[in-house]
Amino acid sequence: MERHPTQQKILDETIRIIETSGESSVRVHDIEVAVNVTAPSIYHFFGSREGLVSAAQAERVVRGFTQFNEVSESILNRVSSRAELRVAIDQILTAVYEPSRAPARLQRIFAFASAEGRPELAVLIGEAARNFLHENAVRFAVFKEKGWIRPDLDLEAFSQWLGGQILGRVYIELGCEPTPNPSWDAISKEAVAFIVFGSLTDD
Repeated sequence: MERHPTQQKILDETIRIIETSGESSVRVHDIEVAVNVTAPSIYHFFGSREGLVSAAQAERVVRGFTQFNEVSESILNRVSSRAELRVAIDQILTAVYEPSRAPARLQRIFAFASAEGRPELAVLIGEAARNFLHENAVRFAVFKEKGWIRPDLDLEAFSQWLGGQILGRVYIELGCEPTPNPSWDAISKEAVAFIVFGSLTDD
């Protein structure tokens, strides 16, 4: 979405503060100083401090989705056969499950949690999540049309399940130093392969 440059700078600074120190550290005066704007400018774009925080939390979620899409598209765009699709899905999951991606999952969880008691934010994040999941379903529709994945697979439901399954990795990442977990990854990859292809191998 296109934003006024000043609006974008305010949003970027708010996100930086949230990711560094948490929501409670967001102060309009600090943003005024950091971005060289006045309080009326902040209120013009976001209505209030609460509106600013909500916009920043929603943007954090959208950025996480965008990063996933970039990884997914760069891999899937090279696929030219069912066998390559199987390898591509494995590569996508390998990239997503890298310990370096753990902070992004945690940020998404924290942003979701911040929607509690904020109906407007819940709507923003919910719409962003549903759009993201739908885009993933559409991306896989091309392969379904080619007959490379199960013809009876509901792609919307699969995308929704996969999103939740990936986010579920926070159970082994929350509150500790992220490390490789090959056993968890293997179970996940086998489940995805079976759902998409109806078997674990093409043999």
